[in-house]
Amino acid sequence: MSNWIDVSTVIKNNAVTNSGQSFEEKSTLGKDDFLKILMTQLANQDPTNPLQDKDFVAQMATFSSLEQMQNLNTSFERFSNSQISQYASMIGKEVTWTPDGTTSPVSGVVKGISSEAGSYYYMVGDNKVPMEKVTEIKQVENASN
Repeated sequence: MSNWIDVSTVIKNNAVTNSGQSFEEKSTLGKDDFLKILMTQLANQDPTNPLQDKDFVAQMATFSSLEQMQNLNTSFERFSNSQISQYASMIGKEVTWTPDGTTSPVSGVVKGISSEAGSYYYMVGDNKVPMEKVTEIKQVENASN
């Protein structure tokens, strides 16, 4: 006899999750969901055939892995935000690039940084310049010198 419980039943019976989404609206299970499933499984196990130590340890290892993956994801998000800070050091510098469809290089002063779908762009005037298109970077000379 198996001690495993149908995951979808536990989540559906727990009508609304912590994020306020119903089971049908939620696309992934989180560590809170995993803990609810584990606690339901432990509470409803067959007393004549309880969860074996090795099964419990395996589930706890799975929970630990899930938590570490979520922590890694958080770290990647922080890294991404630190990249924006690094790119921000380009504000006020002159960059040169060759726009698509032309052969003549264009130059302008970086006014800001933009991020879309994981790609970063320099904001130069009304242009959104992909960072990989930049061919030259210069320090803008101060007019007072």
